[in-house]
Amino acid sequence: MISRRSVLAAGVLSPVGWTAAAETRYPARSVTVVNPFAAGGQSEPIGRIVSAHFQSVLGQPFVMENRVGAGSTIGGQYVVRSAPDGYTLLLGTTSTFTIAPYVYRPQPYDPITNLAPIIALTEAPTVLVASEKSGFQSLEDLVRAAKREPGRVTVASAGVGSFPHVFAEVFSSLVGMRLTHVSYRGGGPAMNDILSGQVDLFFEVITTAAPQVQSKRAFALLATGKARSSLLPDVPTASELGYPGLNLTSWTGLAAAAGTPARIVELLNKEANVVLQSDRMTDLLAHLGIRSVGGSPAKMAERITQEADLYKGIISSRQISVQ
Repeated sequence: MISRRSVLAAGVLSPVGWTAAAETRYPARSVTVVNPFAAGGQSEPIGRIVSAHFQSVLGQPFVMENRVGAGSTIGGQYVVRSAPDGYTLLLGTTSTFTIAPYVYRPQPYDPITNLAPIIALTEAPTVLVASEKSGFQSLEDLVRAAKREPGRVTVASAGVGSFPHVFAEVFSSLVGMRLTHVSYRGGGPAMNDILSGQVDLFFEVITTAAPQVQSKRAFALLATGKARSSLLPDVPTASELGYPGLNLTSWTGLAAAAGTPARIVELLNKEANVVLQSDRMTDLLAHLGIRSVGGSPAKMAERITQEADLYKGIISSRQISVQ
């Protein structure tokens, strides 16, 4: 007969033994993947493919949950405040990781110290779209008009402190012009007013911008990214036009609360890198005009730090804030 003492000595019944065993079985229950944006956004299909892969190989449900508001900081804050055990993940974007935390007051979280980066999944070129009525068919046309009449040219955004707004401020600073910002409640209304000619410019991700440009309802003056997009092969990159500092993309990444065990972060990173190379993901990204990123958690952390420094400087100098 096995004595109780020998069982306890083996760690089978002791709390420490049970804890250690539980820690080695990640995930032992369902995992929540928080999407801080409304359903139907660009990151959602990417997140669903990644979640389905995790569920398939790790044997537990990975359930996406939308927690929207405050420029994606509601969802970000929820994850930051969750237990650092890998059971609550954040499917964030450029805004979530490098912009919105510095726009909203009081600051909801610090993306550098309060999050554990897992992987930068994808990135999408940003397109500078001009309305047909603006008369701008090239960046040169825009620069000439904007410098001739500072403030006359209008630029739309999806809201104060949104990625299109802050990116427009970066653009204005680097190119050396003054634009008049027009804030909308979302990218849809902003694009509608571009098409109707109520506003001159809008910085939008290529997934949304390309159909309007392809149908000749709007003009694309430039696109960010390392190379021209297959969706808009005739549109020059910012680097080609002499502005390599504008080579900034809208990207999606996965993170957890700071303090999440490294082995969990590494496991999720490994499997996310695998799914990024899958046929299903490759087909989706090609259709959307998006490219995969991948790499290590350290690579994502470096990206957050570098871009946060840039955007924080613009946010501070242009006094962009939301209470």
